[in-house]
Amino acid sequence: MKNRILKTIFMSVIISVSFTGCSDDDKLPVDFDDLNVTGQPFASEIGSDGSTNINKLDPASSIFSKDYRLFSLDNGNDVTSIDVFVSFNGSTTTAAEALLYTLGSSSFNTSGTNPEIQVVYNGAEILAALNLPQTALEGGDVFSYRLALTNAQGTWSDVSSNFDNQSADHTFGSSVVCIAPPPAGIWTIDMADSYGDGWQPLTGDGGGAGITITLDSGEIIELGLCTPYEAPGYDCVDQSSAGSDTFEIPVGTLSADFVFNGDFWGEMSFQIYAPSGNLVASGASGASAGPIALNLCNE
Repeated sequence: MKNRILKTIFMSVIISVSFTGCSDDDKLPVDFDDLNVTGQPFASEIGSDGSTNINKLDPASSIFSKDYRLFSLDNGNDVTSIDVFVSFNGSTTTAAEALLYTLGSSSFNTSGTNPEIQVVYNGAEILAALNLPQTALEGGDVFSYRLALTNAQGTWSDVSSNFDNQSADHTFGSSVVCIAPPPAGIWTIDMADSYGDGWQPLTGDGGGAGITITLDSGEIIELGLCTPYEAPGYDCVDQSSAGSDTFEIPVGTLSADFVFNGDFWGEMSFQIYAPSGNLVASGASGASAGPIALNLCNE
């Protein structure tokens, strides 16, 4: 009896659907070209230039750019303007979101299938938009940015999941740092490996895992945790799970570029301390490769 009832319900559903019918727009999966309801455009980041850090000591010297490609039902050609907003969350004060830039379609690069736009950010202009004095900045404070795209249907900061959910490209942040010559003296780095087999492979030539410091004099300092198959001459601590090492930055050094060469296994972590003993940089397990931003505001 139960099976007969279920079959009857199932046939009723089929009959109901067949009589109701459905249009092409109701079918799944949704075809991008058939999306004609929301029309929400979005901007996908395709490039950037310069560090997004804002120098507390000289905000006007902090200039960076981001390149975006515009997407929509009309290949982004329906976007008429982009608004860029900024807000500030500091240790001593905050600033509500304010309009930073409005970029009209005349500034778009339309040579390709989709329009593209470059947004250039300037630390001095950011402070002016927020009516924020330079003295309000402290190391580790954060600026937050948001893009809003306008077309005939409205202004959008979020996008439909039908457009591959590119909303993350509409927001990003930057940190306040003190960009200055590194203090001379003995620096300390604490290192750990959660698996306990060292930072492998350390090649001794700037490659592999580890931290490389390049001074403006051309001197290169390489640091890491040793493994049983370490390259001869590499300055590594003879510990597999955790250890500390020191290095010296000479008097008169104008710059020191710190680079973390990678963490393929997601096991490495570190803390870097200036000669004062203050923590100026750190990396957690799983941190990706790239330059290390020293927060010399903490110096």
